[in-house]
Amino acid sequence: LSELDELLSLELHLSLKSSEEWVTCPESMTLMSAKERNGQSFSVRLNTQGLKPGVHYASVHAVDSSDEQRGPLFSVPITVIVPHSRFVTKDKPTFLLNDSSDESIELKNNGLDLTTTFRLEQGVPNRRFITVPMGAEWATIKLKSTDVSTGGAAPRVLLHAIPFVRGDMPNTECQLKRLFVVKEGVEDEYHVRVKGGSSLEMCLQLLWLANPSPASVTADVEFHSLNIRSPALPTLMSSQPITITPSSEFARLGASSPLRAEQLNPECKLKSVLRTLRPSSVDVTLGSAERDSEPPSDAEIASNPDEESSQIYEMRLSYKLKVEGDKPIEVRPSFPSIFNQIYDSPVDSQIWSLQDNNAKIITYGSCMHHASPTSLKKGDYTVSLLLRHPSRSTLDQMKDIPCEISMTMPSALSCNIYSELDKASTPAVKDDGRKSMEEKLLSKGSHQDIYVARPTDALPSWVAPGDVLQGALVLDKDKEAVSSMKVLYVAPPKSTAKNGDDEKSETKKKEDSLEDVVFKAKLGHLASLRTKNATVYKEIATTLMDERPESVPLLTEMLTFALEGPLPDGEADNEDQVRLAEVEKVYNQSLKENGGPIDPLALAQYFGLNEPDKDELDADDEAKELNKDMKEKRDALKKILLERASLCGIVADKDSAEVSQFEKAVKDLKQWSSVESLKDDDEKIKLTITLARYARICQEKMSLAISLLLKAKKDLSSGKNLKLLDDELLALFDVVDGMSHVKENLNEGLYYRHPVFKRNV
Repeated sequence: LSELDELLSLELHLSLKSSEEWVTCPESMTLMSAKERNGQSFSVRLNTQGLKPGVHYASVHAVDSSDEQRGPLFSVPITVIVPHSRFVTKDKPTFLLNDSSDESIELKNNGLDLTTTFRLEQGVPNRRFITVPMGAEWATIKLKSTDVSTGGAAPRVLLHAIPFVRGDMPNTECQLKRLFVVKEGVEDEYHVRVKGGSSLEMCLQLLWLANPSPASVTADVEFHSLNIRSPALPTLMSSQPITITPSSEFARLGASSPLRAEQLNPECKLKSVLRTLRPSSVDVTLGSAERDSEPPSDAEIASNPDEESSQIYEMRLSYKLKVEGDKPIEVRPSFPSIFNQIYDSPVDSQIWSLQDNNAKIITYGSCMHHASPTSLKKGDYTVSLLLRHPSRSTLDQMKDIPCEISMTMPSALSCNIYSELDKASTPAVKDDGRKSMEEKLLSKGSHQDIYVARPTDALPSWVAPGDVLQGALVLDKDKEAVSSMKVLYVAPPKSTAKNGDDEKSETKKKEDSLEDVVFKAKLGHLASLRTKNATVYKEIATTLMDERPESVPLLTEMLTFALEGPLPDGEADNEDQVRLAEVEKVYNQSLKENGGPIDPLALAQYFGLNEPDKDELDADDEAKELNKDMKEKRDALKKILLERASLCGIVADKDSAEVSQFEKAVKDLKQWSSVESLKDDDEKIKLTITLARYARICQEKMSLAISLLLKAKKDLSSGKNLKLLDDELLALFDVVDGMSHVKENLNEGLYYRHPVFKRNV
C-alpha cells in the first residue's frame, strides 16, 4: 500500500482515561484518518470547586482498546491554577493556608489589596497565585520580615514574579526577579507590570546555602492603574507604541485612576534612532551536498525506499549602512519581523554579521537576544543576513525582508508634555508663558488628558527623513519600570523654507554665460579621455590652458591626469618619478608668476585675516564671489602640494638623493595643510603617511613617525587606504631596533582588519 492508502485506512478504537477525578472525559473514541475527517477532537470538562489553592496537574491518556500493553498512544496534559485570592472575600477576608496558621492570605479593607505570609524553608519555593483586578496595570509588592532578630545572618530571599503568560513575548521582558536581604524593621518595595484578569504568580525562595534556618516574610500586594488610553495604546502592557507623526506635531492620550489615587509625574525623552534598510543584493544558492541535506522521514522511506534527502537552500542578503557624524555612534542591527522566534520561526536558521568597508567582521547576531550595541565611526558598513530553508520559493518571497538599525543619539531629546491641546499643537512657540505638565495627584475616579509634543531641539544632522526616533513616556518618574511606554517620532522632511533675504540672494546668483557652459562641456570631454588617449588629452589640455589659463577646474583635472593617466611606454618601472614630474609641472603651471590662477601670497594675505561672516557676505556680492574664488584656489593648492609631497616621499624612500626635494615639498605643504584641516579621510591618511615619512627620512625621529601613524589609526575608521597606515608602520618597525615582536603582532592582525578573502555569514 502507498503511504496515502495507509493513512486513509487508519481506524483505532481508543479508551480514554483521566488521571484525576476532577477531570471528566469520554470513555472511548475511534481515531480515524485525519486527512479523511479533517481532524478529530473530544471534550474535557473540569470541576475545580473542591481544589485547594495552587497548581494542579492532570492528564488524559488514550490507550488502544485491543492492545492495552502498548501503553498510552497519546496524552493530553492539563494544568489548572487555583488562585489563593479566590478564597478571600469582603465577608471572609482571611484564609489560612495550612494547619499551623503561620501562612495565610488576607484581603484588605479596600477590597483590592492583599496581604500574605510566607514560611520559607531552605531551597524550597513557596508560591502564591493572585487574581489581578480588571484594569490594573502594575502591582507594588512590599516585603518585610515577621521574625524577631536573633543576631544571626539576615536571610537572603529570591523573589520571582510572573504577571502573565504570552506566547509571543519572552518571559524576561515581563517577569520580575530580585534577590533581597530580609532585615527586621526594613521594608523592601518592588514594582511589576500586570494584566487585568490574569493571574500573578509570586514565588519566594530562601537561598539554601546562605541561610541555616527558616524565615518568615510578609508580602503586601497593592494594585495600581492609570488606565492609560489612546487609539493605539489601550494599556501599559500593550506592545503598541505612542506615535507622533511628522504632520500631527503631538500625540494625545488620557490617564485616569479607577482603583485608587495615583501620582502623575510625566516625562518623555527620545534616545535612539531607528533606520530601516532594504537589501542591496540578494543571492539564493543550494547548500552543501554533504552537510546541508535533510534525510527523508520514516513515512517517506516506507512509501518509497529510494527516497533521497532534500537539500537546504541558503539566501544571503546585503544591506548598505552609512554612518555619518563627527562622533562615534552606538549601532545595533536587528530583524524585528523574524526576531524572538525559535520553534515557530518561518525559517530554519538565521544569522547576521556587521562588516566595515575592509570586510572586517565587527559583530554577529541571531534570532534571539539582541547583540550588544557597537560603536561605529563615520564610514560605510555592510550588514549581511543568512537565511536557510528547504523551499527556494519561500526564500524568494522573503528577499525584501527589512533590516532595522538602532542608533543611539549622543544626548536624549526631550518632548514637552502639556495638559492643553493648543500648547501641544504649537510646540515651537516658547514665549507665551507656557509650562509643561507638572507633578500632580489624580484622585480616585478622576481623569487627565495628556498631550506629548514633538521635540523642539534640533535633530542630529545625520538623521534622515523617514528615520524613527524612539524613546519612552514615563507617567511617574518614581516608578519608571512599570509606568513607561514606548514613544516613536517619525523624522519629518528637512525644512527648505527661505526668508526674504535668502530669496533675494538666490535671484542675485550669477548665471553661467554661453562661454562658461561650453568650457565646462569641454572639460567633461577632456575627463572622458583621461585613461584612453594621452596624446589627444594633452593636445586638448594645452588648447584649453591657452584659452583659460586661470581656470581652477582645468588645473584640478590636469592634476588628476598626472596621477591616473597612462604612463609612457617603457616607464612602468619608474612610475613614481614620472608622476612626480607631471605633478611638478602642474604645480608650476598653477602659480601666478607662470600665468596660472594661484597666487600663494595673495591667499596668505586673505586667509591670514578673519574671514567675513555670513551676513557680511550676503550683503556684498563682490565679497561673496571673492571668498568663493579664494577657497577654490586654496583647496586646489592644498591638493597639489599634498600629491607633490606624497610622491616626493615615495621617491626619497627609494633614492636618498631626492631627500632634499622631499624636505622642501613637505615644508611647502605644512604652510597650507594639516590633518585637521582636511575633510576627506583618504587625504588625511595620505598626509599622515607623508609626515611620518618626513619624520623618519629627513628628521630621523622614529618615535614621532610611529605616534603620527598610531593616532591616525585611532582617529580614522573610513577611507579606502587604511591598510597603508599598517604598511607604513611595518616599514618603520623594520628600521627600529627591538620592535620585531611588535611587527609580528601587527602583521598577524592585518588579516583580521583587512581580510584578503572576504568572509560571509
